[in-house]
Amino acid sequence: MNATPGPGTRIVIVGAGFAGAYCAQSLERRLGRRQGAEIVLLDRQNFFAFTPLLVEAGTGSLEPRHAVVSVRAFIKRSRFLMAEATRVDANARRLHYRLEPGGAEQSLAYDQLVLALGSVTRQPPVPGLAEHGYGMKSLADAVALRDRAIRMLELAEASEVPAARAELLHFVVVGANFTGVEVAGEYLHFLRSASRRYPRLTPRDCRVTLIEISDRVLGALGDALSRYASRQLAREGVEILTRHSVEAIEPASALLDDGNRLASRTVIWCAGIAAPPPLWDAALPTDPQGWLLCDADMRVQGQERIWAIGDCAVNVDAAGRSLPATAQSAVQEGQQLAANLAAAVAGRPLRPLRYRHQGALAALGCRTGVAEVFGIKLSGFWAWFLWRTVYLVKMPGASRRLRVAVDWSLDLLFPRDDVTLGLHHSNPPAPPPPAPAPPR
Repeated sequence: MNATPGPGTRIVIVGAGFAGAYCAQSLERRLGRRQGAEIVLLDRQNFFAFTPLLVEAGTGSLEPRHAVVSVRAFIKRSRFLMAEATRVDANARRLHYRLEPGGAEQSLAYDQLVLALGSVTRQPPVPGLAEHGYGMKSLADAVALRDRAIRMLELAEASEVPAARAELLHFVVVGANFTGVEVAGEYLHFLRSASRRYPRLTPRDCRVTLIEISDRVLGALGDALSRYASRQLAREGVEILTRHSVEAIEPASALLDDGNRLASRTVIWCAGIAAPPPLWDAALPTDPQGWLLCDADMRVQGQERIWAIGDCAVNVDAAGRSLPATAQSAVQEGQQLAANLAAAVAGRPLRPLRYRHQGALAALGCRTGVAEVFGIKLSGFWAWFLWRTVYLVKMPGASRRLRVAVDWSLDLLFPRDDVTLGLHHSNPPAPPPPAPAPPR
């Protein structure tokens, strides 16, 4: 199939994350001011989170507003619609959406539809996960977890019971991928630094346990960097439990698969991602996990006018390997799809995706990290320095890069503020004591 839409083409992109936003921006450059070509970008938020910096925003080394990018500032000529997509009618070529929850459903016709829906945190049927677990998928998650950490410090400072204090100051992180490792290292450093302002607490009171179901942390990296990360995390005080999983999460503990319980009021779930809720019927093919299946040119299999990129899609490289669900992959998919859409508008042949892996980076806390870039492996301070340098360069917009650089410079000179921002979600409060009986 080789669609060659003519003048008046409307390209609708659902999802303004890395994949969708970069696709729209690249389409603007490729289509220029071509008469009749319209780009519509739709998302429920008018920003996208620069996800590599979420943990930094959550631990206070970065102002949270500086870890998000305004969609309207990122695109120039595309039309942006802040709405929630509800369903796709592939036969009628219409996208249905709502401007606000519970509002009337509206629809938008499209000539070409790009699904860049991202992913959600994987929620396996672990009892108590939905009620008591915390995630690290959005800016709200990062700031809520920071609020939670400070709240636990305040409660521990006021507690008179040593066992309760230990329970409050013990954080459990499930999943030793890039996100889990960064959360474990950075939040332990944040907790121990903040604890110095509490007279009744010491840094050693704060603990983090990292749980991984496989036999090593950072499995995507080689053995040498994985071992270094394990040693560095252990040196900083993170307890690592490999070949274990969490069977249940309770208000004050995490139950492991071997029957042991870890006393903790805060369990952070970083164990993978899942496909987003579908907007389509059985006409769009998915794998058993719900990810959209695509051809080599990123068109959804069996569809002429629907494409999928980013985390929600199974796209492959030249060797037929599925692309990783990472920011760099999403950006490359978005830019390559823009080239294919522009080629389709002009009636030119489409090209398959050519993915170029640029490396992997992870911060471990205390200004150390691990990195593998273009085959070169680094660890320690220089890996952490490279981590910050790379993401500073990749941050969109000169003004935002300057703000991030200033935040990081101030973080080197001054202690971080340990105040809540009001976004924490805590366990349900205990019921109030009964009112005293009125005097007779």
